[in-house]
Amino acid sequence: MSDLVVRDLRLQRERVVILDAGSADFPSGRRTVLWGPSGAGKSTLLAAIAGLLTPRSGTIQLGSRVFFSQADNIDVPPYRRGIGFVFQDLALWPHLSALAHVHLVGRPAGLTKSDAAALLESVGLIGLGDRRPGHLSGGEQQRLAIARALAAKPSVLMLDEPFSSVDRKTKESLYQLLRDLSPRVPGPTIYVTHQTDDAASLAEAVVTIEAGRLTMRSGERPWERGE
Repeated sequence: MSDLVVRDLRLQRERVVILDAGSADFPSGRRTVLWGPSGAGKSTLLAAIAGLLTPRSGTIQLGSRVFFSQADNIDVPPYRRGIGFVFQDLALWPHLSALAHVHLVGRPAGLTKSDAAALLESVGLIGLGDRRPGHLSGGEQQRLAIARALAAKPSVLMLDEPFSSVDRKTKESLYQLLRDLSPRVPGPTIYVTHQTDDAASLAEAVVTIEAGRLTMRSGERPWERGE
């Protein structure tokens, strides 16, 4: 198990600086809530960790594995980083069944169709493997997106506000699902949100991002103070 370490990271979109020399640790085996207001750069940071956005400088490292280092000219491509990603809009493929979603992503890691079916069952989608996303409820789509992210046996799991569009009862069941599943991930689980109920239900550690800065909050819960 390895911590994810971000050091002196500078992120920029076009000419706008999103993060200025930010540093933080995301502990392995724990759910870290990445907290901050809308537009603070939470999704941008996830994109950089996943390799979907190239930082201007700094390092991103998981244990001894360096994902990005501007100084050493290292930029590992996304497919080699071992990161499971649940996007805010889920990004499910409308033409594929639930089983095909999971099997397609997991096959390079040795996941069989039987394994994929078992993974669907583990997230509460028993008997729904043949359904396409359009024939699943909102909560079922969330569960499918989580199963797909776990299919490749990732070292890091990242979720970008995926529960924002479901009702409270469905959210509660998804919180419990994530609490049950995150210990399977050897590295950190990072959950982006600016919703107090998400943060209060899931946070085991907290990193905040605001005004271009990252801050590790040891034992603090900034949403309780209205931050």
